Amino acid sequence: MFQGHFAENVKITKLYQGAADSVACDIVDMSNFEKGAFVVIHTGASDEDLVLTLYEATSVGGSTNAAVTTTCPLYYDVDMGTSSDTLVATTAAYAFTVDTTTQKNQMWVMEIDPSILSQGYPCVYLSDSGGHASNVCTIFFLGVPRVKGQTLPSAIA
Repeated sequence: MFQGHFAENVKITKLYQGAADSVACDIVDMSNFEKGAFVVIHTGASDEDLVLTLYEATSVGGSTNAAVTTTCPLYYDVDMGTSSDTLVATTAAYAFTVDTTTQKNQMWVMEIDPSILSQGYPCVYLSDSGGHASNVCTIFFLGVPRVKGQTLPSAIA
């Protein structure tokens, strides 16, 4: 349980919104966060799977990076819409596939615990492959900062 207002306890940052075939997710610095989560919303009917994979980096510039091979908790709602708001736990992984064959609108949540990151690699992001230009992907970061208050630390600077 937290005290005060929600926005003083959880950092919310939009990392990407655009075509699902060229996702350019901003890089998040986890140094100031106890825990975080990527929230991915995918909409569109064009059938080409989008694969999102977790990467770590030495800085938000991302020039030195590596794939994360430690699994993270994953949750999804593969029928996201006005009548569905249930996230279901699935097998922990460091990548997931948005498959639009049967369900067009999906929401995925990947939890990030900074303790899984390699020494000297405090930053994380999602890298893409596949996807369709007619579909839309939106990625948010929700982070629990180590220090809470009216001004929360930046996640991407």
